[in-house]
Amino acid sequence: MDYKVFVFSDEVLKGRLKFDYELFNQICLYNLVNITYFQVDKYDEKKDFVQTDENLIVFCENKNLDNLVIENINKLGSKKTFIDEQIVIFDRAGRKVVFVPLECDFNLLDKVFVKDNNKKYSEFHIFGLSKEIILEKLNKLNDEIANFNYKISYDNLLCDIVVSYDWQDSLLDDNMVKIASEFKQNAYSENKMRLPEIVVRLLKLKEKNLAICENVTQGLIAGSLLKYDDDFTAIKSVKYEKFDFTNNDVLYDKTLKFLKDAQSDVAVVTNGKYIDGIMDFTFAIADKKEVHIFKNTFKAGEKSCKQMAKNALLFHLAKKLRQND
Repeated sequence: MDYKVFVFSDEVLKGRLKFDYELFNQICLYNLVNITYFQVDKYDEKKDFVQTDENLIVFCENKNLDNLVIENINKLGSKKTFIDEQIVIFDRAGRKVVFVPLECDFNLLDKVFVKDNNKKYSEFHIFGLSKEIILEKLNKLNDEIANFNYKISYDNLLCDIVVSYDWQDSLLDDNMVKIASEFKQNAYSENKMRLPEIVVRLLKLKEKNLAICENVTQGLIAGSLLKYDDDFTAIKSVKYEKFDFTNNDVLYDKTLKFLKDAQSDVAVVTNGKYIDGIMDFTFAIADKKEVHIFKNTFKAGEKSCKQMAKNALLFHLAKKLRQND
């Protein structure tokens, strides 16, 4: 479903009150909601914004919500629904106007965006494919699966995909097989777990610990993992060191030495440099049996390159940890 979104708040406009764009976009993604228009404006209860032919979501501070509704009541119709006594939904000829206080938990919007019980909803999380290739694959599936719908969120080589299609009342879901087959080489999750959480959970499941030596990523790798290692059992040690290596043999030897010195089960060592919009990034993943070396080149701004480097290492680390001993 398509919605226009208005945020009426002087405080948000001036930056004194935070609007959680990331959470809002995530909720829209998982409910296959398309935002066709988004505007942040000062609060003005006289502002004419209600349009009878479009679905609207209106955010404002709780103290202004009643006045905004009252001022526009003649355009909203009499059919209304309350969500946990905080969100109010007006339905006029099938078109919704949703009023949301900025102070409420945005997760309540899951109750606003009611899913179709006749459809199956699935999610896939992908690494390493370009946005163009992902859309090409999804458009191909759209031609093959009845009433197929999808929404994606793409960021630094990671892509979250949510799809829906007509429910199949059978033991084998052929449509799920088709979708999974398109992305199986690049998928790392079919639930809401992110790469750092997956890595930490795998380490704990296998009763292994990890030592990290990073430089060009400046702590992004360690920081992302430590968020999920509350008891500090998965991450044994973290080291930051700037160095240059001349070839893979040097990195190989350095990684083995780091693994031994750290007395860890698994070790990762990164190395790279960013010059004129290009990052050369090489990293090694080692355990007591083998060392794997990966080389990448990223072309983007420095911040994006560092995020892509982090995501690349975590993807291959998760893949390594998932292998049978």
